[in-house]
Amino acid sequence: MAQKETSAEERKSAVESDYAALYAVAGLTDALAEALKGALAETQQQASKRITELQNKRPELSKQAKASAEELRTFVITLPEQFKNLPETTQARIAELQKQANDLLAQAANTYGDFAARGKQAVDEARNSARATRRATPRSTAKVSERRRRPTKKADAKRPAS
Repeated sequence: MAQKETSAEERKSAVESDYAALYAVAGLTDALAEALKGALAETQQQASKRITELQNKRPELSKQAKASAEELRTFVITLPEQFKNLPETTQARIAELQKQANDLLAQAANTYGDFAARGKQAVDEARNSARATRRATPRSTAKVSERRRRPTKKADAKRPAS
């Protein structure tokens, strides 16, 4: 329902009337009814479209439900057998996991050894490099021994006079 155009004269007459408040409420109600009718029509179209989509999917969903029911039936039938084999299955899985754990432990030990050897080699190289540097710059032994024997002024100040 399209909104009706009112003339300026009709509008002035409604506003100046003793029933202006009643007319305003009636106008608001009419506007709401029009909006709701539009929303209802749109919702009905969407619902009709969705129902059509679902009806078109019904055969596919039916097949899927039948397949799921068959899978469930098979699972339920094999459940007692699976339950009976549970201890053996569990033991086999534990053995498999233990083997994996042992393999990982061996790999970790091997890697640890590789790093230890590499670290020892690095330390040895650093020591040899430091020794080579010390040998390349020899100090005079006389000067070193003389410094050790000769006390410093601070050391003399601390010693009691004899």
